[in-house]
Amino acid sequence: MSKLKIQDYQIIAENEEKYLSFPDIIQSRYNSDKFFIVYREADYHHPTSSFLHFLKSTDKGLTWKCSKTWPLSMRDDGHVWNCPRLCYLPDGSLNIVCDTKNSRDERTAEFKIFILKSFNDGTTFEKIYKTRMRGMVPDKIIDFKKNLFCANHVVDLENNTLTQLMNISRDGGKTWYDCNIVARNKQYRFCEASVINFKNKYLLAYLRDNRYNLSAEGKMIPRLVRKFASNDGLHWKLWGTLRVYGHRMTCLYFEKENKFFASYRNTKDIGISLLTAELNDLGQERNKKIIQIEDETYDNLFHCGYTGLAKNENELMVVYYIKKDKVNPFIKLCRLKYE
Repeated sequence: MSKLKIQDYQIIAENEEKYLSFPDIIQSRYNSDKFFIVYREADYHHPTSSFLHFLKSTDKGLTWKCSKTWPLSMRDDGHVWNCPRLCYLPDGSLNIVCDTKNSRDERTAEFKIFILKSFNDGTTFEKIYKTRMRGMVPDKIIDFKKNLFCANHVVDLENNTLTQLMNISRDGGKTWYDCNIVARNKQYRFCEASVINFKNKYLLAYLRDNRYNLSAEGKMIPRLVRKFASNDGLHWKLWGTLRVYGHRMTCLYFEKENKFFASYRNTKDIGISLLTAELNDLGQERNKKIIQIEDETYDNLFHCGYTGLAKNENELMVVYYIKKDKVNPFIKLCRLKYE
């Protein structure tokens, strides 16, 4: 894998009175100079009021303009936005996939997943569409063997664990169904899958291990990312352990170059990191390299990360939220080049 070098940083959005978080980024399918960002604005990390902000850039991410905003609040709507993702579907539409919740307590909240769809590359969006998908923190929708797949996870209070699900659509995203469990284990508490299509042979899912144990120093023990694979999206098995300590990976794979990229919240070297690798015929990583994009303090570990990742030729853009010494987190973008 070639060498990575950080080029510059850019603050995308900041508001000391609001909690800005959970950004994603994508390059336009129709114009390589155009990029989109979506993020959530809220009153708190677990909010009572929220907005999704949709930003456009027509100059390869050098300048950004907010073009759409969608509000949701407990008071007016009974639920709030949570964690959005951007993706294109085979019908050519640009989609924002986002979950909502009806309580600040995620253990008892009811989660629903909505899709905001645009057929003119983000100029206008259709009415917000409620899917049949349940669960929280949905991944990008992945096209695999003529079906669409979307991962999300649910809270299992009865067994005090989390269950990572995979949803399927066989009609281009019009209807969605629970198709199978990717991972469920009381010990590991799997969640927040990021899924890639590996050469249309496998779906590879990179999962957060959400166990929360403290060291003798009173700090959270970092956990390794676990990996699962399926050749049909229905039947899953453990495919190894990625030697990375992190939360909420965002993974991209480019088959022609055989390049794998993953940005994530680094729970060992606290901050935002980017992994690069190549994949062998079984989808296992080799020649791995990690670059630290930005450091954060341990006290802010749960107020940073949840990255978005996009590629333009030999340039990568990682968008993330981070708090530093601010009252509330803000949205930031790092631009990198590789040779």
